[in-house]
Amino acid sequence: MPSLAKAKEEVLIALSVRRLIERGWLAALLGYLAKKDELKVRLKYIGNVRLRRTTFKLLALATYTASKCRPELPEELAKVVSHIVKPQEVPFLLTTVLSLAPYVCRLQSLGKKASINMSSDKVSLEVNGTSVAFSLYCVSAHSLIDTFAEGEYEVPEVLSGLRGRDVIDVGANVGDTALYFLLNGARKVIAVEPLPNVAKCAEENVRLSGATDKVKVLNAALSNEPVSVPCNIDMWSSGYFSTLKGSGPCKVPGVSLGDLLSMVDDPYLLKMDCEGCEAQVILGPERERLRAFEHIVFETHPHITGVGDEKLLASLKGLGFKCDRIVHYLKLNQNTYYCKSTAPKAA
Repeated sequence: MPSLAKAKEEVLIALSVRRLIERGWLAALLGYLAKKDELKVRLKYIGNVRLRRTTFKLLALATYTASKCRPELPEELAKVVSHIVKPQEVPFLLTTVLSLAPYVCRLQSLGKKASINMSSDKVSLEVNGTSVAFSLYCVSAHSLIDTFAEGEYEVPEVLSGLRGRDVIDVGANVGDTALYFLLNGARKVIAVEPLPNVAKCAEENVRLSGATDKVKVLNAALSNEPVSVPCNIDMWSSGYFSTLKGSGPCKVPGVSLGDLLSMVDDPYLLKMDCEGCEAQVILGPERERLRAFEHIVFETHPHITGVGDEKLLASLKGLGFKCDRIVHYLKLNQNTYYCKSTAPKAA
């Protein structure tokens, strides 16, 4: 049973989308609760559109988080994007841009120069002179919300020492986290993504960001053998695909942690959000290689692996890491942990 605070927040999220919906909000909300696949609304400045149920949910969440930062922003953006893309494409674009807004507002409140720019085919994010971009056809709103709006990897102790260091990003999705680390000063990022069409999107976003010399995208799985995956998965659900539970007609190579470490000179941070492969790494034959990193941020998936968090944390403690939980996902009992090496630094 959700807490009173959580229930209140969910109501506020549902109410916030009224900032963008001119007509049909209540019918759409009831349709959403009834789990209808398609909802009809009239958006302000845009006109009549049909929304997928998942789009309605993400648009509401993005509007809510952006409004907490700047209440007038959703309507301002709606006016702008109404002149950029076709009406049916507007909800997706709005969700994408609004998911970046809280991050920009947080940075601005800290005195940093940060801005969002849009064109007909991409959205760009600039922070203190460093710019990254996302193709409007190569974005995962779920990932952008987690990375930028929710700040899942905004660990001060990690970011404070990231400049000029190397990152291995396992479960890179469309490249959002790799580019996030780049914005925060990373020198080099090895981004591992097993789904072919998603990896291509990561490559496109890296290209649009002018970062091909800093981010290397590998269409591979962190595994001791090749894996079979879907060739062309829906971008909305790509972040939930697990090579341990799913398969498909495309075969991609497996890479080991040792392979990845050979690609960097200064392994500062390991990020793992790979829907289960974290257990294989932390408990497997290569676990000793984790000592190469100063920091590890990883998400657990006990519903996929059958391995409890306690076992993973005990293994990391044995390797000299002190771990703290930073995110808890109640529904699936998933957690995200930040682990710091306590071993003395080499002279």
